[in-house]
Formats: sequence, structure tokens, C-alpha cells
Amino acid sequence: MALKIGVVTDIHNGPDMDTRIGSQAMPMLDRFVAAMRRFQPDVIIDLGDRINDVSIEEDRARIQAVRDRLASVGPPVLFLYGNHDLINVKPEEQRRILGKKGDYESLDVKGFHLILLNSQDPTFDGVGGTISDAQLAWLQEDLQASQGPILVFCHHPLNEQDSSGHWYFGDHQAYALAVNRERARALLEGSERVRAIFHGHMHWNHVSVNNGMAYVTVESLICNGLTGGPPAGCFAEVIAEPHGAFQVEVKGALPMTFVCS
Repeated sequence: MALKIGVVTDIHNGPDMDTRIGSQAMPMLDRFVAAMRRFQPDVIIDLGDRINDVSIEEDRARIQAVRDRLASVGPPVLFLYGNHDLINVKPEEQRRILGKKGDYESLDVKGFHLILLNSQDPTFDGVGGTISDAQLAWLQEDLQASQGPILVFCHHPLNEQDSSGHWYFGDHQAYALAVNRERARALLEGSERVRAIFHGHMHWNHVSVNNGMAYVTVESLICNGLTGGPPAGCFAEVIAEPHGAFQVEVKGALPMTFVCS
């Protein structure tokens, strides 16, 4: 039976900041919620950067608002950390608010093993992200102990993306991709069971397939860096068969469809 996942990323709830139109986050999130009620996913995954960080009190309230709105759909909601999420509200409180069992975690859903990595381990310069040695050791153990096809989720990309033409990362390329991504990829490839890895952070759509694994980066819900006006309003609907194809359809002003057998 197919696994259906709703994916949203870079919601940036808060005041408008450069291309991050945070004032539109909750209205755009309402559109996502309505779409998810039609799509009826088995699980919803938020890839991180729920807020435009301002202060501990405002950030906490906005994280809770996003959590509550996503939870209103009904199915379980799984949360990753983005770099903006942890500026003021630390991991201990984030885990309490979001119901996370750990800063990185895994679970089994409908025959798939889902791995939620933490590329804020640690964050550097407020934007860049790292996967620590300890997390890589955990990942190796988790891959060895698990069964079935695997889907991986990480805020910062684990593949190699050319960001030289990006409006922000073109001048800040060290902040674009996860540090230690090469080591993470080697572990994932070695398992021979990883179907796809999903990312946010870049505020664009991007797909590549390397060594049998699809790397899918999903555009931000509220960024207007590529639209030049209104927020992109993007999110993804994923349908994955345990022993067959999976499909990713990005909705919004910058749609994308990707099918992999």
C-alpha cells in the first residue's frame, strides 16, 4: 500500500524579512492545510525554518501556532529543525513544543523507514548547518538496525547543488549545503535501501539522482525570491510505493513533478 506524505518547508512565520514574506505564512499555511485535507496524507513533515526569528517570546508563540495549524489536519506531524528555529528557542524547548523524541530520530510508517536528520548539529553563523560525528554514528546504527525502504529528511541539502546563481547562496555558498554531507551520503548509499532524500533551506526546487537515490529540494512556502512578487506558496505531495515508483508533486506558483521508478 502506498505511503502518502505532505511536505512543507521554510514557512518563516513572522515579520517580512528580505524574500521571506513571513506576514503571509499563516494564510499560506491555511492553503496547505486545506490541500492536505483533500490529499489525506499518512503523515505530514515540516522540514524546518518555521519562523523568522525575532525574540524568544515571539518565536515560541509562532512555533506553537505553526504546530497547532499543522496538527489540525489530523495525521501525525513530524518536525525538523531549521537554522532560524533555534536562534532563540533552544532544542530542549523545541522538543517539548513539537513533541519530538530527539533532535534526530526515525520511525516506521506503512512499510517505510523514515529518518529525520538534524542539520543544526550545530548551526554556524546562524545560517549554515552541520551533521555531527555523533549523529553520523547514530545514523550508521539506525541504518543497520532498520528494515524496508528508506526515506530521509534533512533541512540542509545532502547532495551537491550549484548555488552560484542563487540570489543569496551565490555569495554565501558555505551556508547552502550540510557540512559532513559526503559522509552522510556514503552511509545512505551503503544501505542500498534509501529511495529519496528531501530537503528545504534553499528556497527553490531541485532534483538530482545519484547512485540510485533521488535528492529532492522543495521550494519555500512563503519565499518570493523566484516569483518576484507574491509568495511561492509551494509544498509537496509525495506518493511512495514500497516496491515500486514514487512521485513528488510540488504545488504552488513554482510547480514541479518528479517520478522515479
